[in-house]
Amino acid sequence: MTITLADGVVRPEDLLRQAQELLAQGRAHAAIGEFRRVIALAPTLGIAELGLAVACGQCGDDAAAERAARKAIGKGYDNAGARYVLARSLFGQRRHDEADAAFRHVLQLEPSHMPALAGLGESVWQRTGDADLAATTIATIAPIHPPELVLLLAKLARQARGHAGELGMLEQELERAPASLALRLGAARAAMFCAPARALDHALTAVRAAPRDKGAYALYGDALLANGRAADAAAVAAQLLQVDGHDGHALALQASAWRLSGDPRYRELYDYTRFVHAQPIDTPAGWADLPAYLRDLSRCLRGMHGARFHPLDQTLQGGSQIELYPEHAQDPALRAFAQAIAGPIDRYLRMLGPGADALRRRNQGRWRCNGMWSVLLRANGFHFNHFHGQGWISSACYIDLPESIGTGNGDGWIKFGEPVLPTTALGAEYFVKPEPGLLVLFPSWMWHGTVPFAGTAQATRLTIAFDIVPA
Repeated sequence: MTITLADGVVRPEDLLRQAQELLAQGRAHAAIGEFRRVIALAPTLGIAELGLAVACGQCGDDAAAERAARKAIGKGYDNAGARYVLARSLFGQRRHDEADAAFRHVLQLEPSHMPALAGLGESVWQRTGDADLAATTIATIAPIHPPELVLLLAKLARQARGHAGELGMLEQELERAPASLALRLGAARAAMFCAPARALDHALTAVRAAPRDKGAYALYGDALLANGRAADAAAVAAQLLQVDGHDGHALALQASAWRLSGDPRYRELYDYTRFVHAQPIDTPAGWADLPAYLRDLSRCLRGMHGARFHPLDQTLQGGSQIELYPEHAQDPALRAFAQAIAGPIDRYLRMLGPGADALRRRNQGRWRCNGMWSVLLRANGFHFNHFHGQGWISSACYIDLPESIGTGNGDGWIKFGEPVLPTTALGAEYFVKPEPGLLVLFPSWMWHGTVPFAGTAQATRLTIAFDIVPA
């Protein structure tokens, strides 16, 4: 929509304000068009170029974001914010050496710029796999550590020294800042894997400090479960579900608590026969058959996986992960992926049908994607068991697989039902063997992970995953 004033004049500042409002509302696609109208009316306005760069970055078009950020800087809008947007666009394109230099430029302008510190640490880690080097790099630039930076350093400590190393750093910092909710929650998460009793202490302290914080309360439920207190964990889940009946974290917690206590209602949430479904994706228009399409899609994705090491905040170990935006893709194979999955998803929803359970009561036959990514796992790589708290239905689509996965011994298979908490002693219950072109759909609250697979250094397992929510 274009704003035309009573005098018939369209003013760039009014369009700019409208574009910024669209961006603030999370409507980045719409904002792109408005920023471009501003630029057409006022070609020298650097702030409009920067807004366009931010909007393009949020839509996953990092190349366009880079072009716009460089134009903003060239038009005189050269500050830490613009340089950070440029750095993120380079990082998004997996140009890690350039991204490192760009993040450092931001930090020369503003040494306490937290997003740039986090970006530099993540970039060094993904490029080198050296957690200590990444930690030293950012700690040298920012010797005073606010809680946000401590959390990043703790994640790096986990890569180098496990959960005990992460917990030790967080508890040390809590002695200096005992009121920090972020540090307290981080300590509770880390302790669940190495000191469950301390996890419960930290989580209870967090809940008392922030009784209305849903995340803190859910984490308290996890800590109860980690200490074997299934009935108390189920009660926490029930209270969370009274607030939001679609809360994925609460559903995962409730299911695990019911299973641990032998409650038969567990099968209402973990009905594998009804809720987990595997079928081939469709062959998009323009390809003779599915193998031909998968070859082109594999070639495209492999060209995009530039990082050597996994992101700090994701569930994979021994591989790389990239965000995907098929609607902006230049490669026709990636652009066609939306067509390839639409039919299988529609068929899955028709198969589910209506119902009163947590999955089917949201099924109106309409859906939209809520995030999509690709993972390239190397030999001995795997996904930790996890669930997707912001999804409704989740997926795993297999594009290219190593030969070892076809041997039938379970290597590289997707598994369901095993919580990540080691103290629950609840093993996996259901497995699906991957095949090229196979799409597995399942409720987002289901615990799932992968079995590591053996192989040579060249053996890789290439997948696409996405979440969908009701439209």
